[in-house]
Amino acid sequence: MALIMTAVKLGATVANYCGVTDLHKNADGKLIGARVKDELTGREFNVRAKVRLPALCTWTDFDVSGTGYH
Repeated sequence: MALIMTAVKLGATVANYCGVTDLHKNADGKLIGARVKDELTGREFNVRAKVRLPALCTWTDFDVSGTGYH
């Protein structure tokens, strides 16, 4: 929680209980964003970021192949 609060203080936008429904890549195939669904409200929105951190658990069913993460 301290890490999240520090990120917010430094200007980050954070989200919880959200799942990725699609990945957005540029013409070179670089990951530049994602379509995300808020699992509590059902609302979907796009996110873009310069830095991406995979916060995946061992029980995830999300396929990271082609994203540069293993």
